[in-house]
Amino acid sequence: MQILQGKTMKLRIKKEVHWLLGLLGILFVLGASGNYYENLYCQRLSIEIDDNGGNLFLDEKDIQSLLDSNSREFLLNTPYKFINTRHLERRLKANAFVEDCIISKKLNGELAVWVRLVKPVVRIWNKQETFYLDSKGRKIPFSKKFTPHCLILSTDEANFDFQNNENDKKLLALLQKITSSSFFRSHIAQIVKFRQSFKVYLQLSESEIDFGDLEQWENKLRKLEILCLYILPRKGWNVYEKISLKYHQQVVCEYAKR
Repeated sequence: MQILQGKTMKLRIKKEVHWLLGLLGILFVLGASGNYYENLYCQRLSIEIDDNGGNLFLDEKDIQSLLDSNSREFLLNTPYKFINTRHLERRLKANAFVEDCIISKKLNGELAVWVRLVKPVVRIWNKQETFYLDSKGRKIPFSKKFTPHCLILSTDEANFDFQNNENDKKLLALLQKITSSSFFRSHIAQIVKFRQSFKVYLQLSESEIDFGDLEQWENKLRKLEILCLYILPRKGWNVYEKISLKYHQQVVCEYAKR
């Protein structure tokens, strides 16, 4: 019995020694490869831009300029150990036209940069400034380099609080519904906001559509859909001068003067 126990103990010790030696070997290889990796140099820069559906706010030269911090840094021929990819990612994400980015060091000496640009869905026009909003209501500044085609919202307001203001929350929900629908995107050209009342203007019609306030905006949007699908194509896109959607279960139309 004691002999068997001794053999079992020796086998356990051998297994533990083998396991420890294997672990040390792995750590040695990782350490050696880590040292080799950090001693590599950045030999070339690879920039891939996801323009998020054709939003050409930035090009490769712009990304290069942001990475080089206005020429205060030069990444090429710089040792990997002196390149902080997280710091470079934060620098790119600080740009208003960058939604996300990933920077990685490749074993072939290539610094790979992937950037996704923002996607504006609404253009805001007011007396103070013009800017864009993305689908989450985040502000995107106006760009002289690129002008995206998107829904226009004319308003006297310059600031929105989509997190806390109930009316602004409803407005964002309405804009999200319109801009996420190919049907509404193709029909609605502009929305005009005056205080808490809205006017809607279509791509194919000169009619002024009174949307009213944002109460029951889902029902009003359904009435607008019926109007564009069945009524205006048959009656004529410009047969009415004014159309109102603000009355309960009604679409009130006023013929254009001849």
